[in-house]
Amino acid sequence: MNGLIRKPWGREYCAYRNEQVAIWVLHITKGERTSLHAHPSKNTALIVLRGTVELEFIRGRHRVMTGLDKINIFRGRFHRTRAVTDAVLLEVEAPGDKGDIVRLDDDYGRTALPLETAVEPIDADCLHISGHETFAGCSMLISMPHTGFDLHRCDGVIVVTLRGGLRDGLLPPGDAVDAVSFVRMASKFSPLPDSQFLRIWKSE
Repeated sequence: MNGLIRKPWGREYCAYRNEQVAIWVLHITKGERTSLHAHPSKNTALIVLRGTVELEFIRGRHRVMTGLDKINIFRGRFHRTRAVTDAVLLEVEAPGDKGDIVRLDDDYGRTALPLETAVEPIDADCLHISGHETFAGCSMLISMPHTGFDLHRCDGVIVVTLRGGLRDGLLPPGDAVDAVSFVRMASKFSPLPDSQFLRIWKSE
């Protein structure tokens, strides 16, 4: 699906894809929420770029997330995202299979319906991650493991594995972690050859 997909809660589109992950941008309108859904076969990381959301799980537990908060949601875990304010998020899928979804509950009657596939053209304001980007008040930079990871500049930075990861199976593709933790782990468990990472930090 290469285009803008309208949802009853807002819109989404794919901003990056390789053979191991896909990164989607979600714009969720204030007061709206996604379905209570799970992904049977993929892991997902959610990163809030702008605004405030409330993440809900199947037993009703809630977690409030705001700018550059992140969470890794493992396969099979039901979750739903409600926008407390207008919000922009990154959804990192590993593997990148948008059709890997089951809905348990939905405010818009889509529980038994197929996933929306109608697309509109991407507009000039949409994010395309290819190098160093600025979007929704954040900067993003694709890095090789040996560049740019200075422990003294890690506060408030999120790292997403795009390809490879760290030795011994740590931080596989799609995982999101704060940069301080990344640097500490990478000093002991070296990055795999040809690994690639996305760094995200506030630019406003």
